[in-house]
Amino acid sequence: MSVQPTILFHPPNHVGLGHINRLSAIAIALRQRRETVRSIFVVEGAGHALLDALGLPFVPLPSSHALYETECWTSWSERERLTLPEEVSRAILRSINPQLVVFDCFPTQAFATAVFERKIPVVLCLREMQDLRKYLSHVRGLVEQVALILIPHEVGAFEVPKEIKMKSRFIGQIVRPFGTGMGPPSRPKHLQVIITGGGGGYPGTAIFYNLAMKALMELQRDIPTITGRLITGPLFQDWAQLELGSGVTVTPFEPDTLGAFSAVDLVVSAAGYNTSAELEQTGVRTILVPAERLWDDQYARANRLARRYSHVRTFSGSSPLELARVMLDVLQETTVVHSGNSSAGSCKAAELLCSMLES
Repeated sequence: MSVQPTILFHPPNHVGLGHINRLSAIAIALRQRRETVRSIFVVEGAGHALLDALGLPFVPLPSSHALYETECWTSWSERERLTLPEEVSRAILRSINPQLVVFDCFPTQAFATAVFERKIPVVLCLREMQDLRKYLSHVRGLVEQVALILIPHEVGAFEVPKEIKMKSRFIGQIVRPFGTGMGPPSRPKHLQVIITGGGGGYPGTAIFYNLAMKALMELQRDIPTITGRLITGPLFQDWAQLELGSGVTVTPFEPDTLGAFSAVDLVVSAAGYNTSAELEQTGVRTILVPAERLWDDQYARANRLARRYSHVRTFSGSSPLELARVMLDVLQETTVVHSGNSSAGSCKAAELLCSMLES
């Protein structure tokens, strides 16, 4: 058994990639600063090519969604389905023997239980919640046992409840670095738009994609040469619902979204934490189309960014023509200002994790 220090990262994994994105940014920063510390991910189901593209190893757990919400495992009893992830979790921990485990927001219950059984120190990465007190009540047992809570926002972004204040640290925004390591690429001569919904797995994402593509077709009446690129996200499954328009190419997965955003003139996007953070870093013209989420307030995030930056707008309508007009206004009235990449949050997180290993 190797004695090389190992940090295990465990993000939730089903409909969005924000959790994996955040923890992968920390793992990359850790790899750059402390080569002797190994990072490995444990995820439910697949890594969706993202972890492979980043060169980060991962071990799969049985998917809770597949176990309980599909017909894949109907031949297994409820007890067998409950026991399987618990035993797999214990086996993974015995084999990897991590000195530290990092969760993001909602760990798999079976895996969290196995971690606590082995008394491994736990760190929680916790982004802003729509109702933080409701979240804390929902995961009370988890929060009581974590040693440190990393908050990927600027200091004072929101009020931290007193029950977690002593163990919480604001570390700033977390964004993965440019994939090339060379900074923002140059943009082509003709105007280009990216449409993205992050991981793409949330119900109703196809409706947003169709709205944006129809708006692009309307915009082509004023700007005939403008083209679009739809990045569906690796979790998108509703392919039959897409209504593809002229001048739009489709990419299921883009490992370097930060670089891709920097190479175009406008991004029309949902308002998840990770994508919004990347768009804020690049300074590209942005239209955020927030949607209802159970724990995440995309409307508050989108409106906050629109108030802060002149090149960011929010759109909450349903008309392609109305969205096309907003797209035209943004292209004509604002400029792209590349601010460069700043992943201070991931660097601070890596430093704190290293300190915990040394203590």
